[in-house]
Parts: sequence; structure tokens; C-alpha cells
Amino acid sequence: MITAQLISSRRHRAYIKVLAIAALFAVIALFSNNVLAQRPTPERVAGAVHNGTAGAEVPDGFEIALLGFRDGNFVNQQVTTVSPDFPLFEFTNLMQDEDIQYRLAWEYGGVTDQISLVDEADPQNMPVVIYETTDSLENIRVGAHATIIPTVVGSDRLMGALDLVTIRNDGDRTFVPDPSNPNFTGLNMLRFSLPRGYEELAVDSVLPQGQLLEIDTGFAMTNPVPPGEHEILYSYAINYSGTKLEFTRTLAFGVDELRVLIPPELGNVVAEGMKPTKTTELGETVYKEYSGTGYEPGFKMNFAIVDMPQPGLFKRMNESIPGGNAVMFGSVIVVVAVMMGLVVYVLVTSRRRGLILSVSPSERMEILQQIVELDERLEMGDIDADEHRVSRDALTVRALAGMVTEAPPSEDRDEPAEKDDSYPG
Repeated sequence: MITAQLISSRRHRAYIKVLAIAALFAVIALFSNNVLAQRPTPERVAGAVHNGTAGAEVPDGFEIALLGFRDGNFVNQQVTTVSPDFPLFEFTNLMQDEDIQYRLAWEYGGVTDQISLVDEADPQNMPVVIYETTDSLENIRVGAHATIIPTVVGSDRLMGALDLVTIRNDGDRTFVPDPSNPNFTGLNMLRFSLPRGYEELAVDSVLPQGQLLEIDTGFAMTNPVPPGEHEILYSYAINYSGTKLEFTRTLAFGVDELRVLIPPELGNVVAEGMKPTKTTELGETVYKEYSGTGYEPGFKMNFAIVDMPQPGLFKRMNESIPGGNAVMFGSVIVVVAVMMGLVVYVLVTSRRRGLILSVSPSERMEILQQIVELDERLEMGDIDADEHRVSRDALTVRALAGMVTEAPPSEDRDEPAEKDDSYPG
């Protein structure tokens, strides 16, 4: 298994933690039907080695090892050899300690592989299959690719995604990239397409060990791919602009079934060959599912998520101001708007009620600035709506306080006005 963190951003750490938790529950719910219980240590481990490549044999003196680990630390090793004429192996000297986990491990053709006994129901009849190698990608295909979008932070226009890929090698040789080949390029590896500007990339797989590399269109992996199906899990964060995220999604190895799951309130998917099919409930979240099938290798998909959440009013105003001094300029605009509203209110009200101002303009400006700052705190999520409402009402009262009321003149009382004959009726 490999894990890689390409870019670290303090701003996204808390968000990525939330994404990882949500993604974990999503993957368990979607793709796991049971949980394997801890099995007791067997008294005997045995099986046979077989070469799965047509026409190839198990090499003479092929070594297979039984490795013991406690809390991730190596504690025990046994090694035996097999041959084409006698491919059977057996280990009987196992430590009966429930804290020790055993693995069978071997290396062939430059590829190291292993089997965990925790996953095996019958450790006394374990087939170990080895393969010859190839650097050709012709038999590599993606069977299923699911993209889950558990959350979008509208205030930062930040989206997180989790992708689960089932990759398949339909041949009888292990694909191994060959960097020594003069014609070797990023196209000769496993590769996956990502939007430009992605951050916080993390990749896990059940493939034999390899390296993770950045390429122009996303990332590539040097991991060998044995025949059969294997899972790759990766997650990343990406900022979007406006109301959508769009990019060209290259399906290098084709996809039999492509799925995207996103809560309806976080956006809608617009992509070639994909359409909404159903809703799926994962925990307390309902996801709308889009799917498409039968994509050929190398297909370039115009992919977009539209109608995505947006920042609040203040941040949108800030973004529209050129030059970078957006907060101050935006605050001035709001202060002016609030001032105009209060002036109109005071003029209209004073005409009817005879109000006399006793709060100085400078004091009123300070109070209005506090109202602006309070509204910004609500936009940033620093206070909740109830606290904001109470505080804002108090500041508004202060802004209007100090006004005394005189008795309105008789001509301004709420009585029918006398008709003015100087103007037509």
C-alpha cells in the first residue's frame, strides 16, 4: 500500500479531516458488505506455488517466506523453497499469540507481493500465483470508477472528492513500468486525470509497492499491476471559481461503469454520457447518483459540476473589487448603504414625529461600522444567527438612541389634509 501527500495546506487540514471521515463512511456503505473478524493463529500454513502465465513454470529454488508482525514490528521469519517438480510449501512453527499477524511474502520478476493470513479462511490450502512481466498496457482496463463528493465549502469555494477505482488486468502477465526503456513516458504508467490546481492529494492502493508522480493532467503510479482486479483509492481538494468546476477528464484506460455521487444541494453533474439515475443514502446524507457506461480507452470527457454553493454577500462583494483591498472597500460600501437607509428613515420619521437628533455623526459612524463587522462575522461563521440578531438589534437601537420626541404640530397630526387649491386635484 502506498500513501502520498503531495501538497500540505494549513487552511485545508480541518476540511480534509472532515472529508476523510465522511469518505470512509461512504466507501464502507457503498462497497463493503461485511467486516472480517480477527481469526485465530493457525497451527499450520501450507499451499502450492503456481505460475499463472501461459507456458511458464515456477523457477527452481523459488523462495517463499512467512513473516510475523506484532504492532507493526517484525518478530519472526521462516523461509522455504519450492521447485517446478515440487511446488508445495508448508510452515508449522507459528507462534500462538493473538497479537501476532502473519503474512506470506515473495518476490518474482522484480515484483514483491504478499498475502495476509488474516484475510484467509483456509490457511492450510493457500495458492500462491506468480506471473511473468510485461511493460505493455494493452490489457489494463478500469472496470468501475466512483467519485464521491461528500462536502463543498461554499464560503471558500472549496470542494473535496474521493475516488474509488477498480482497475483490471485482463492478461496473464504482471504489468511493470520500465523506466529504462528509451521510449518511456508518463503514458507508460497507471495515470489518472485531475483538475488543475488540485491540493491535498492522498493515494492508497492494494497494488504491489510503487511510487506516485505528478504529471500535467493529474498523477501517475509506477506500481506493478498483477492480473485480476485491484482497488485504488484517492482523495483531493480543489478550489473552483464562479458557480462551477469544469475540466477535461481523460479516461486513459476506459471505464466500464462511471459513477458520481453528490448531495443535490452541492451541485449537479454535467458530463458526456452521464445522467442522473437514483439517490443513495449514506449515513444522514442523501446523494444524487449520476452514471455512464462503456467509455473507450483515451476518451476525453468534458466534465463539469454546476450550481455549486457560493460565498456570502460580503465575500462576493470583496471578490468583485480589484486591487486586493477588498474588505475595507466593501465595508465602506455597506456603511454608505446603511447610512443612506438611516438618513431616509430619520428624515421621513422626523417629518411625521418631530424627531431631533442628539447622537453625533462620528458616534453614529462607529456604531454602523460595528454593525458591518458583526455582519461579516456572521458570514464567516464566527457567530450563530441568534447571537447575530440580538447583537445587531442592540446596535441598531444604539444608532437610533438619543432621539427625543416632540409633540407633532397640529397640521402634521393624523387627520385628513386640507386640499391645496394651488395645484390641480
